[in-house]
Amino acid sequence: MVSKVEKRIPVHIITGFLGAGKTTFLNHLIRSRLPERIVVIENEVGDANIDGALVVDGADSVVELTAGCICCSLNEELFEVLELIAARHDQFDRLVIETTGVADPGAVAHTFLSDSVVERFFELKNVICLADARFLDDALRDTDEARRQIAAADIILLNKMDLVAPEQMAELFTALRGINPLAKTMVGQQGIFQVDKVLDVTTVEHEGAERQTARVAVRHDHLHHDITSFTLTYDGDFDLGQLNHQLLVLLNLYRHQVYRVKGIVAADGHPVKVVVQSVRNMLNIADGTLWRPDEPRQSKIVFIGKGVHRQSIERMLNPCLKKPVVPKAQSVLSGRPNPTQNIDFQKIKIL
Repeated sequence: MVSKVEKRIPVHIITGFLGAGKTTFLNHLIRSRLPERIVVIENEVGDANIDGALVVDGADSVVELTAGCICCSLNEELFEVLELIAARHDQFDRLVIETTGVADPGAVAHTFLSDSVVERFFELKNVICLADARFLDDALRDTDEARRQIAAADIILLNKMDLVAPEQMAELFTALRGINPLAKTMVGQQGIFQVDKVLDVTTVEHEGAERQTARVAVRHDHLHHDITSFTLTYDGDFDLGQLNHQLLVLLNLYRHQVYRVKGIVAADGHPVKVVVQSVRNMLNIADGTLWRPDEPRQSKIVFIGKGVHRQSIERMLNPCLKKPVVPKAQSVLSGRPNPTQNIDFQKIKIL
């Protein structure tokens, strides 16, 4: 394993469907964090990157990727840029990546969670999704990309709220929770949000994953525009080796359907909460905080995906629960195995 540098560069991925206000929010973020040294990776499909020219001068460096959608060309151009930034990692305070409006942010996040060399220099903090309040329902109904962006987000910024009626707010929140009950949602207008609070949502890292999973309703299934989200709850301990194997099988079997998995697991022989999370088909299992003495050892695993059925997942995970050992019947007097346990008392005559 490659050792990490003393101070890794925090990374934020900004995603959102076309016209949601990503670049406007990015400029607001840059201005709000001055004099922080922020390097920006801008991605747009086509030879001319218009968005790159719209980024304000406050950014320390702006790198434009125009070879194609960033989630489709990860092995080449993005790695080359990350290598250049890593070579000067002590000169930057933060990295922000703005994806195209049709990108799958899960693929970009996968790069920072699966490559040990990249992880040495960079620390993925969160995935930020901009959503246009006016056209949210249309985007979710018509485009799979918009649904994936919402599902992959750690924080959703509901933009342009000044352009919708106040009574629509509850419906919008319900729609977002129906797709991603894990994400935190903030409202704003003209790309203006409380940047410090946005950057503080660090649900990709393990303690954040614990807090995020803990606040999700125990048994609250959602179905919205064919996106399913549900929580599985278990009171018994898991065999961690078996659970790891079954989750890997599950993520590969349903790799085009499972968008996100996140949970807290009670594992046999482990005094700490085990944090389980996935981006695409990459599984990450790590130690969390200690179980408190007054806290029930209860596992909660949240699944978000398309066409994913609770019963199928339960059939795969239930066998991973550690089976309780049933003690043999003991003699009350001696503690030895009770010799009468197999006697048919109905056949005994009482004299």
